[in-house]
Amino acid sequence: MENRLLAKLPEAELALLRPHFERVSLYHGQHVIVPEEPIADCYFPSGCLLSLVTQMEDGATVESGIIGRGGMSGVPVLLDAVTTPMPTFVQVPGDAIRVSSRVVKEAYERRGELHKLTNRYIHTVIVTGSHAAACNATHRLEERFCKWLLMSADGVGSDEVDLTHEFLAMMLGVRRAGVTEAAIKAQEAGLIAYSRGHVRILDRPRLEQTACECYRRQRAEYERLFADQ
Repeated sequence: MENRLLAKLPEAELALLRPHFERVSLYHGQHVIVPEEPIADCYFPSGCLLSLVTQMEDGATVESGIIGRGGMSGVPVLLDAVTTPMPTFVQVPGDAIRVSSRVVKEAYERRGELHKLTNRYIHTVIVTGSHAAACNATHRLEERFCKWLLMSADGVGSDEVDLTHEFLAMMLGVRRAGVTEAAIKAQEAGLIAYSRGHVRILDRPRLEQTACECYRRQRAEYERLFADQ
């Protein structure tokens, strides 16, 4: 399974980056970005799922976005921000390609295809964050639950994904009881099978119909920018 950003690079640019690739297996809870610490490496997921969160002073966390095989961590480095107050850590363990932030920044500054692709990706991150703010304020829990399941599945490239109640509660900004209720409704409707943190999507078309409009709009924008020519 490939990272979609790297897969779209022309061979000439890949050849310059490939000697710096380090294939790693990331574990659940591993921090790839620690708040206020220099971002040493960028990660390009190929089978894992990273979580971008906003952390409050009282320790409460709410997810701001996820990074799967369609993206990368370390965007602040490209924008000349050495650190960020937002942590990024592994929610679903799996494989990724690790590259020194210095190397990625140098490749970005050459203003080739990587520059264009990552600029487009940054745009999708902004779109996703904007939708998340509106979505949390206006859409029902069940709709948002289905949206995040679909986004997580897309991120790891599989209709089967391990997502704990804690993770889903953080994504949705609700208590675990709310997650349980939403999961039961989706399972009773035949949309998913959910047991001990393992989710299997049974009926993707109906799950997409049940999800709020944000999923379709976000996916459409990503595909518009990254569709094969």
